Amino acid sequence: MKELRIGFESALAFWRAVRRAGAEPEAMDQGERVFGARDRGIAERVGSARALCGLEGSLDIVVPSASDRINSEHVRNRVWRGPVSERTLVRLGNGVEVFRPAAMLVQLGSVLDEIDLAEVAYELAGTYVVNPDADHGFGEAPALVTVSELRAYASAAKALGTRGAARAVSALELVADGSNSPRETDVAILLSLGRARGGAGAPGFRMNVNVHLPEGLASVIGQRIVRPDFSWPNGTVGEYDSDEFHRTPQARARDERKRRAYQSVGMDCITMTAATFQSNAELNLLISDLEGSLGLRRNPPNARMLAARRQLRARLFGPESTDAALVALNGGAPSGA
Repeated sequence: MKELRIGFESALAFWRAVRRAGAEPEAMDQGERVFGARDRGIAERVGSARALCGLEGSLDIVVPSASDRINSEHVRNRVWRGPVSERTLVRLGNGVEVFRPAAMLVQLGSVLDEIDLAEVAYELAGTYVVNPDADHGFGEAPALVTVSELRAYASAAKALGTRGAARAVSALELVADGSNSPRETDVAILLSLGRARGGAGAPGFRMNVNVHLPEGLASVIGQRIVRPDFSWPNGTVGEYDSDEFHRTPQARARDERKRRAYQSVGMDCITMTAATFQSNAELNLLISDLEGSLGLRRNPPNARMLAARRQLRARLFGPESTDAALVALNGGAPSGA
């Protein structure tokens, strides 16, 4: 029986469906077993695979050569010759397999650009899953894979000249474990990208890791542990105060308590809000403050860098807010224009 190997965008849809359902990926691996009294035909297996992925359109099937293409109106054949082993695939039974996230990311490296690829990697290694049906467009989910696992496969595939691997390796330079939301992911990408490409050029942070407070301080503020959104080795931390989760008086009091906690143990807290990323001027100020906190001595950004920054901000966070645009138009704080 010819194996159907689900990859590319269909594999991403499958893993998102698994995480939304709260299923354990390893429990789905059927090994070499085939269930049922008979082998199902191509049409039946394609239909079953599409259902597993939650697809209404075509199913992406990976084949090693054009001569191995699957003849089905519901299949999109994708020729890809990356390294494959037992650890690369999960067998779903009855001749249907799906590529694990590390191989899938390399496959996507041939169809997505570096920023889109980084967003996918952040999601896979983060504690959320994209879910259009959820209130905020995403739901909570345990991390599916670690960044180190993604890098190990991508690096090996790059050494073999696999299509998509070089871009995957490059994108993974922007990625850290532990993002809690798509918005945190986009902030992280902006922080990681170099200045020439519009970013802050401030990689090296960790996301949502525990910081243990001294006993005296913990008793004063009622917290023994804080979890900054971003933390750098020198003691700088970054907190993203989103409108969705930080607008109530109680939430703001909690956030202010955390900021005081950081300062009292010698940590510098840089605060970011939704408005920060809706204004070119506010973003310029944020990056300047972050550079100062990290001790980065740089020349002021040139016109090309500022233009790239505006474009990146718009791509990740949408059009500049009306208020910010009017301030710039009326000669207010410089927006980098």
